[in-house]
Amino acid sequence: MKMNHALLYAVGVSNGRLEELVYEAREAGALGAKLTRAGGGRCMIALTAEGRLKDEAEAIERAGGEAFITERRWMGEG
Repeated sequence: MKMNHALLYAVGVSNGRLEELVYEAREAGALGAKLTRAGGGRCMIALTAEGRLKDEAEAIERAGGEAFITERRWMGEG
């Protein structure tokens, strides 16, 4: 995720706002974080270890973002 985000930044689809959110998520312990969609400062995703969800969500919100916590489910799970 880090390498992909760096490449997207290099081609100019990120901006300062997105960079701040990605940075804060990583500083809070995210395993990876990157912009999503076409960039432009609207949306990013962070991969988080199970025990770090609250810390990383709070870091994103302190940076002015809005955190949504989702759960991965494998096909066939409830």
